[in-house]
Amino acid sequence: MKPRRLVTGFILMEVLAIDGFAAPIRNIILCIGDGMGPEQVKAARYYASTNLFFETFPYQSTMITDSADNPVTDSAASATAMASGQKVNNGVISLSLPGDGSELRTLLEYFTTKDKAAGLVTTTYVTHATPAAFGAHTISRNNLSEIAADYLTQTRPQVLFGGGANGMSPSAAVNAGYTVVTTRDDLFSLNTTDASLVSGQFGTDHLPYEFDGLGDLPRLPEMAVVALDILEEDPDGFFLMVEGGRIDHAGHSNDLSRNIGETLAFSETVELIRNWAGSRSDTLIIVTADHETGGLDVLADNGPGVNPTVTWSTTGHTATPVPVYAWGLNADLATTVADNTEIHQVAISTALVPEQAVDIGQAETGDMQIIWTAAAGDAYRAEYTPTLKPLDWTPLMTVTSTSSRLVIADTNAVPLRFYRLIPLGAESP
Repeated sequence: MKPRRLVTGFILMEVLAIDGFAAPIRNIILCIGDGMGPEQVKAARYYASTNLFFETFPYQSTMITDSADNPVTDSAASATAMASGQKVNNGVISLSLPGDGSELRTLLEYFTTKDKAAGLVTTTYVTHATPAAFGAHTISRNNLSEIAADYLTQTRPQVLFGGGANGMSPSAAVNAGYTVVTTRDDLFSLNTTDASLVSGQFGTDHLPYEFDGLGDLPRLPEMAVVALDILEEDPDGFFLMVEGGRIDHAGHSNDLSRNIGETLAFSETVELIRNWAGSRSDTLIIVTADHETGGLDVLADNGPGVNPTVTWSTTGHTATPVPVYAWGLNADLATTVADNTEIHQVAISTALVPEQAVDIGQAETGDMQIIWTAAAGDAYRAEYTPTLKPLDWTPLMTVTSTSSRLVIADTNAVPLRFYRLIPLGAESP
């Protein structure tokens, strides 16, 4: 697939786009059902007596989940593979291990260089392995205080919702500039138009199972909706990871009722996210799992509202390939995913995040200038053409961006000139 680049021209100081070039993706939403293998989906489908919502997505695939040192991954290694595109050893959070131990740039960090907002939402405590792999870097998933510190001082997602304690505290979040909410009522009392950094610390462990009721704490669909309300205020769009984390825990316990309840709540969350996206043409939604838990095998459908007949083969993880579902702009790329590292490749494809002109005008020097979205550290070549038909591109300059905004100035601009920006040898995250 050829990169889709926005082309900008100066005609009466307006920004024009050539017909046939797609609008850039503004929003990337990755939904992870922790421990949700194909049989977990089947069990919930039989109980609900209908396809789960994400099963209706038009583009689907199946991927393997092995880590660098084990055919059976843990959540830290699998989430790191999706977040960074690189296999690591079990237990490692977004560090190059095996390797030199350097920090791996995650999807959250990559999209931050595109000036997008970012959010992490989970039903586990917020420093747990899966969210940590997107917003932290440490040698062990058990370094909970280090993970919390990375969130608050290094990656700083605008939204950070999940269970509390476990390395995170209200005082630390407040000192880092976050507004802290601790109950469902607090969450829904937020002024999402003005909220910028919000830490939801709900309880002092994982959130309760759906099966048991959540009391005054929010459900996953509720946290996701508020996260969307906050993040959509960013004009550059956002990256959001939403995890149904307790599907995994019920799998470890071979607890079918709670496993189904968590899977159905995860499906409900995806449906609300898709409804939010509506008819938008600038959003990609990917739904998948980090691994399968429990070795579940569904033997018989016993009808709606009744648990199917099943067997479990383990209380641990397995190497069973997991499903991938996608909806939205460029979702067809998900059909090629066969390994968990390729989730990362789909999300950061040039086709998904083309450079976009966000401002056009005259500099104090009198030169014409365009301000583009860009990735810090990436090189670009600016080109211009005096005519669209036929196209006749001439190089203007080559430059490396130092931030998420790249200013291109043209000292010889004439009233009619069109521009484009082409990424060159972008640094691999």
